[in-house]
Formats: sequence, C-alpha cells, structure tokens
Amino acid sequence: MSDKYTKVEPKIHPITIIAIVSFFVVVLAIIFIFKPSDQTVIYKAYEPYATSDFTEDHPFVTVAYDSKLFNKGLDKILSEDEIVILYIGYPTCPSCQAHIGAFEKYFYSEGFDAYANQIYYMDPNDDLDSVNLVIENYPDVEATTPQLLVFQNGELISIFTPLSSEDATAINRSVRDFYLDAIDLINAE
Repeated sequence: MSDKYTKVEPKIHPITIIAIVSFFVVVLAIIFIFKPSDQTVIYKAYEPYATSDFTEDHPFVTVAYDSKLFNKGLDKILSEDEIVILYIGYPTCPSCQAHIGAFEKYFYSEGFDAYANQIYYMDPNDDLDSVNLVIENYPDVEATTPQLLVFQNGELISIFTPLSSEDATAINRSVRDFYLDAIDLINAE
C-alpha cells in the first residue's frame, strides 16, 4: 500500500495539452498573417516624402549582405544571379526621397526589368553592417546615399551617385541616362 502513494505522478489531460498547443499555433499564425510585407514596409517608409513616381507596386526588396537561415543574402545573390541592382538609401534622406520615385519609374520605362526582376534595397539606418560589407568588398562604393549599383556576374559595373537632389528634371534625366548606360554596359559584355 505504501507503494501506491510514493509513485503519484501529476496527470495533465490530453485536451489541456491540445488546447495549449493550439493556442500557440493560432498566435503564431496571426503574427505571420498580419505582418506587413517587405514591399509595404518600404512603401510606408518613403510614401510621405517621395515623389508621385514611387508607387505601392515598386520593385524594391530589402536584403542583407550575409545570408541567413531562411533569407538569401546579397553575397549569395551576386554569385547566383547574372544581373543584380542594389539601392542604398534611407527614408529620411532628402536626396533618397527625391530619387526613389525616379529609380522605380525608369527601372520599368527603360526596360531594365528585362534584366533584373527587382531592386535590392539596403537601409544604412537598419543594417549598417551590410552596407559596410558592400563598401569593404567593392572599393568604388562610397559611404553616401543614395546610390544605385549594378552588378553583372558578381562584378560592379555601374554606380549612380546623384548630382542634384532639388531639380526634378535633372534627377529624371540623370536616372534615365544611368539605366540606359547600364543597359549598354550589360549588352556590351
């Protein structure tokens, strides 16, 4: 009889275990469902400041330099993709605000989307380490914003650095010319 009382173990009803697990699954599902997309986050950051050329359906996708478990980094992207375009800028930079709409507009209108599906985006305020790695690995890249970089087969072939951030006509012309020159460089290879 004494054996009966020394071997008492607490029992949790299976329904209780199922309820707890279900609760956590539902909470995680809600978090993932209502998390805004990367495209939405970028749009909302620039939308109050950018020109009307910057739309919700933009080609910008955030990227880090180093690959992570579930996220391919710029290092891996450069080794796999033939043509890669990278934009370095941040939403509170006045020159970035003035240029991002033109970067999107001429990406599509000059046909650069035939060479690259998207423009990878790095925000130095959010990921300074990645920007510093780009600067270390590509000495021609300066520590200024905005910059638009075009890579072909992992090599940097073209860099856009703005001349003016106030004259909309000059911005549009310089961005359009940059894309056209980059396309010429790509086709020359």
